[in-house]
Amino acid sequence: MISVLIASYNINVVNLVEELHLQLNKANVIFEIICLDDASNSEKNIENNKINKLPFCHFEILKKNIGRSAIRNLLATKASYDWLLFLDADVLPTSPKFISNYLKEVEKNKYSVFLGGIKYRDSDNKNLLRWRFGKKSEEVSVSIRNKDAYKYFFTANFLIKKDFFNVIKFNEDIVDYGYEDLLFSKEIEKNKVKIKHIENEVFHLGIDENNDFIKKTKKAIANLNFLITKNLIDKQDTGLSQLYFKLKPYGVLSFLSLFSLFFEKVANRSSSVTFYNLFRITYLHQVFKNS
Repeated sequence: MISVLIASYNINVVNLVEELHLQLNKANVIFEIICLDDASNSEKNIENNKINKLPFCHFEILKKNIGRSAIRNLLATKASYDWLLFLDADVLPTSPKFISNYLKEVEKNKYSVFLGGIKYRDSDNKNLLRWRFGKKSEEVSVSIRNKDAYKYFFTANFLIKKDFFNVIKFNEDIVDYGYEDLLFSKEIEKNKVKIKHIENEVFHLGIDENNDFIKKTKKAIANLNFLITKNLIDKQDTGLSQLYFKLKPYGVLSFLSLFSLFFEKVANRSSSVTFYNLFRITYLHQVFKNS
């Protein structure tokens, strides 16, 4: 028995839900699909209301925006079944056996958390910075993911036992965008629960335009600063913050930060991952300096 849980905001999720509904029926499993829109007031929700016509599916628009962590916790409280499959709204399974692959793992393994992974379609716009960064940093083989299971935790596609989820939940103090998956992964690790990564990816379809991606990056870096200063995560928990504190004693960041706006503009214009990473480290320096 499985509850598929999807948090959405200003996005059409009908194709995703229809594909999942088809696979769940073929798997002959007791299921439900619950999708909540976080008060986006989007016209796309007119189309999303069609989800309510599918058996065992429910779409609802929240009256008030509650944030990325709280909406996932709310989805879990509405879930009826033992296993919770969390999916981002802007994904699509790479395989018609996506659901059955997860069910087989549940039957043969005693893990409480399974991660399917993320892929990027070659048919999408490879010239966008978000695609290039995701392809390089997020599309990781299952063998590498299992070597550092907690590091490669992405909330876009994971299956978790409901009774364990209720022990840890998402931290609702985290309202803004960025690093909520890391914080959740650390809670799993604190509880000494192992994660099993499997080859059961979803395509990430929500490829932002460069300007939008950089805006989101700024929000994520501000959130990273908040998490570190509040001791919710350690300085060594992300590659970005680890590099920052390694370079900080040498004063090189103070010099490089003079060119932060230049790095940002080049990354935006050319979709260069190298200049994007230079922008990230110098922007983090500015955020730490000003906080």
